[in-house]
Amino acid sequence: MKHLLYRVRQLLSLAVLCCVSALANADAIKLGLSVDQLFESRVGVLNAIKSEAQKQGFEIIEVVADGDPQAQNSQIQSLVTQKVDAILVCAVDQNTIERALLGAKRKGIPIVAFDRALPDSRAVDAFVGPDSITDGYLAGQYTAQQLAQIDGNIQVLELLGALNDQNGIDRSKGFNDAIAELPNVEVIAMPTDWDSARALAATQNAFQANPDIKAVFAATDTHIPSVETVLYDIAKLHPVGSDQHVVVTGVNGSNDGYQATLRGNADGIVVMDLHTTGVTAVQLASALINGESVELNNVIPGNFYTTSNIEANKANIWGAQ
Repeated sequence: MKHLLYRVRQLLSLAVLCCVSALANADAIKLGLSVDQLFESRVGVLNAIKSEAQKQGFEIIEVVADGDPQAQNSQIQSLVTQKVDAILVCAVDQNTIERALLGAKRKGIPIVAFDRALPDSRAVDAFVGPDSITDGYLAGQYTAQQLAQIDGNIQVLELLGALNDQNGIDRSKGFNDAIAELPNVEVIAMPTDWDSARALAATQNAFQANPDIKAVFAATDTHIPSVETVLYDIAKLHPVGSDQHVVVTGVNGSNDGYQATLRGNADGIVVMDLHTTGVTAVQLASALINGESVELNNVIPGNFYTTSNIEANKANIWGAQ
């Protein structure tokens, strides 16, 4: 009889533990994480998001659109159906997913856009990401300083990012605002849609038509190897400090940009703070879930490193780790 009572108590304890566990899981905050696509810098932000979510005891439900805006629209609708407590979104396209985001908003689900701003959205509660205007400005300011002593017309090649991406739009604005300080400057803007093959072809075509280009700005420093290839092929790849050097700058913080700057082929890169972006995204979502007020726009400017200090700051450059 004692053995039977002991066994009953064991079963009852186990049942209680199971109920407690189920309740705990039911009460756990669920964050929907809607990602445009996976590449090196995006993974850096995602790692920071997941680490901070784990620290706060949140569950993550991640969906990846692989660059398909319609797929992302459907994935966000699925997150709403799964009753997530908040959605963190990096959009493929600014406009395509608005319908799904508005659907989430009607359900009372807070929305945090990260890395890529959605300035025209009626659904987004907060944005966190790079200060892309400032990042572009830093590169343009440096370029203008390096070319300030040149007389006459100055041609500068700008390798644009995607024209439906707010980061690409803002980096271009910042760069052009700064480079406009040069008298008689002509900016030759070439679209790349963030594609390295297009960046290579654009650089080739630009130098063929304008062999006296004095500087190149790459909206992403992952395109700098394409610039190096073209400059080498036309015998214009000279290191920083040479009278024949073509000034090269970019924004991102990839290993491509780091290595090119370390070699002296590129002058410098603006490095984004991916870790702070990811952590802040989760903190904003947590505050919104708790009914707290947050800033709508939370921008994090990057740091500009040149050939003279980039190696000393390797620990601060995400692509060099």
